[in-house]
Amino acid sequence: MAASSIAVVHLIRKSNSLTPFKEFMTSYKEHEEPLDHDLVLIFKDFEADEDASYLEFLAETDFVRYDFFGDEGLDLGPYVEVSHKLDYQYFCFLNSYSKIECDRWLSHLYDALQMAEKAGIVGATGSWESTGVADPPFPNPHIRTNAFLIAADMMRKIKFIDVSDKDDARFMESGPKSVTRQVIDLGKHPYVVDCNGKYWPADDWPKSATFRSGNQEGLMVSDNRTRAYSSGDNWTREYLFDLAWTGKPSKANPFKRHKIRHRLRRYFENKRPKSTR
Repeated sequence: MAASSIAVVHLIRKSNSLTPFKEFMTSYKEHEEPLDHDLVLIFKDFEADEDASYLEFLAETDFVRYDFFGDEGLDLGPYVEVSHKLDYQYFCFLNSYSKIECDRWLSHLYDALQMAEKAGIVGATGSWESTGVADPPFPNPHIRTNAFLIAADMMRKIKFIDVSDKDDARFMESGPKSVTRQVIDLGKHPYVVDCNGKYWPADDWPKSATFRSGNQEGLMVSDNRTRAYSSGDNWTREYLFDLAWTGKPSKANPFKRHKIRHRLRRYFENKRPKSTR
């Protein structure tokens, strides 16, 4: 492969502050990656001189800068624009909260895209979750867009809607016309790739231990959702596992415990005998 035919694209969103960017760059530098690529950094919604602290942190880093003006499009809007305007054969997209967790992570993704049968898109994580009423019914396999590799010509065949909010982004990730489903409609397959370079077809994703399964020991690129699972107690993990892999999560959402506690407190307060003074 010729050098710089792969773009590793990371989104820097001004409103997220410097911290997640530093965490990503630290993980990028700590983990060995021999495969030739360009690091493309999307500066999203930055005005003049607002990038000084970022550039200072990048003083000894080679990168390609891409400016995306305004804060529209969430992650996918900038990804689509970059894939149409920059001349690379492959794009590996990593969102603002991604952190690399192993060596050779890009090599693993690239090898899977080349070697897996009819591979059209590969990612660090995937899910069977059906996230809303507009989604296909469970199981609904889709590659999560926090970290994925795709050929430029495939990316340009996908029809994207204008992404203006999280519902639009969810539609493109897990809806009936998701990126994954469009890849499948084009005769290709999605694969999840683990930290050992093993690629997993959609039917085996729960076994990959990359997303909300086991201790996520196969995880290659983490994000805020994988970290929520890692830091969760048994109740939280069971709820998130079921959401992703059984389609039958408990109705007691652990992320709304404060509401449950409040309701229980009010219930027992109402049961207490009233003072007769």
